[in-house]
Amino acid sequence: MILRRLAGLHALALALTAAPSALAGPYCIPVHGRDQIAKGGSVCPVGYLGSGPCCIALHVDTPRAFARLPGRSCLSGTFTSSGSYCVSLR
Repeated sequence: MILRRLAGLHALALALTAAPSALAGPYCIPVHGRDQIAKGGSVCPVGYLGSGPCCIALHVDTPRAFARLPGRSCLSGTFTSSGSYCVSLR
């Protein structure tokens, strides 16, 4: 009985350690200090380069960008870039 419980806990531990890499697929994760965002359409905002499903910041100090909500304007301190993104003025 104890061995079955230990085997179950071992299987759970393996599943939890393997899951983050499997779940990370559709998301854009920052690499080497450079920001990454999901590509909205076929273009990326100013200062970002398209790479597959992501837009990667050209430099570590590139102003942050985020997706603009449809029908909404960008927040104060940001500007619209490529129609689908808001980029920080810094």
